Amino acid sequence: GGTGGSSGGAGGTGGRMACPTPLRVLSGHRGPLQCLCLSTELGLLLTGAAPARGAPPAASPDAGGEEAASVTLGPHECVAVWAVPNGRFVRSLPVHERAVAVAVAHASQRLLVATQRSVHVFSVSGRPLAVVSPDHGVGRIVPTIDGELALLSEGSALAVRRISDLQLLHRYDLEAGGAASGAPLRAFSLSAENHHAFAGTADGGLTIYANPVVGIQVLERLASELLNL
Repeated sequence: GGTGGSSGGAGGTGGRMACPTPLRVLSGHRGPLQCLCLSTELGLLLTGAAPARGAPPAASPDAGGEEAASVTLGPHECVAVWAVPNGRFVRSLPVHERAVAVAVAHASQRLLVATQRSVHVFSVSGRPLAVVSPDHGVGRIVPTIDGELALLSEGSALAVRRISDLQLLHRYDLEAGGAASGAPLRAFSLSAENHHAFAGTADGGLTIYANPVVGIQVLERLASELLNL
């Protein structure tokens, strides 16, 4: 009975899986792609690349009969915005060094880009809003669901920054949380309701933070209310 069910799942292809074909091919970066972020809420794709190293513009790849979205970016245009519905190039952002992380804050409609030396925030129209230079390199950016704050991996710490101006609000030192001394933060994730953050380090350690941003958000609201008194 199990064999028959398996054959039926093949959908009459003789046991072979159909090879997926691309709907569109986006072409334009002249350096190797480093990171990307898809926002179905805003219908945008944000891509980050390294600068080109003197190479000529690459030819547009064959899209297999499908529509190709082709544009040639400058050798130091490292971040691009694309429209998801039609796959068309929208604009480049003024970031001229290798992008290591990109993120989209859907609720506040902000675009975040990290390079090896700085973190940038832009409006969806491409207007620069803020830039900071953290003491340690950034590896990943995760905005909160309300679009007000962002968690960033900065060296061996998890940093909480306000998206509007990138002000540092708090740093969670993984060493203080029990991780090995100096172990770089390699990956982290934020739960859907911002209740828990999971941080993994290069030495194989895993640290879980409860309510990593809720307390900060409460303090931010209290400070705002006090200023308005």
